[in-house]
Amino acid sequence: RVFVSSTYYDLKYVRASLENFIESLGYEAVLSESGDIAYTPDDPLDESCYREARGAGILVLIIGGRYGSPTSSDQGEPSSKVIAHYESITKREFENAIQNDVPCYILIEKDVLAEYRTFTKNRENEVNYAHVDSTNIFKFIDYIYSRRRNNPVFPFDHPAAIEDWLREQWAGFFRELLARKTNE
Repeated sequence: RVFVSSTYYDLKYVRASLENFIESLGYEAVLSESGDIAYTPDDPLDESCYREARGAGILVLIIGGRYGSPTSSDQGEPSSKVIAHYESITKREFENAIQNDVPCYILIEKDVLAEYRTFTKNRENEVNYAHVDSTNIFKFIDYIYSRRRNNPVFPFDHPAAIEDWLREQWAGFFRELLARKTNE
């Protein structure tokens, strides 16, 4: 099972393309909009997503210009999403996956990554960014880059580039698993 984690509205074209690609390789794509997540009536919806992320075989994280909705454990969405810090559902899905050693593949839109570089040079300055809705995205990227492992990042500008990169990554991962099995 390959869990696809991202905000929906800004990245739905990428998510749809990834779903087709993943299934063309014979894997099961898990996307909330496709009804692939079993929700439990006693828990908030996002808790079911975290459970799926923990149990996935692979997690594909896509970061675009939207930071996303706050988790159910937050008191509510802050009045100023640009400045106020809160945890997004997408970030929490990623955290749940890495805490369970789920292999993660991280895709970041090229425009967002370019603005991240500007952010790193202007952390103390107030900058009006064209491609993101919140500087929380940049803090999320900081978190990803600070990790010592399980954080390969690929900048993308169209779905075909994502497919080529994931095909190479997964083929390499499979070769590594076969080599380990042979050595055992």
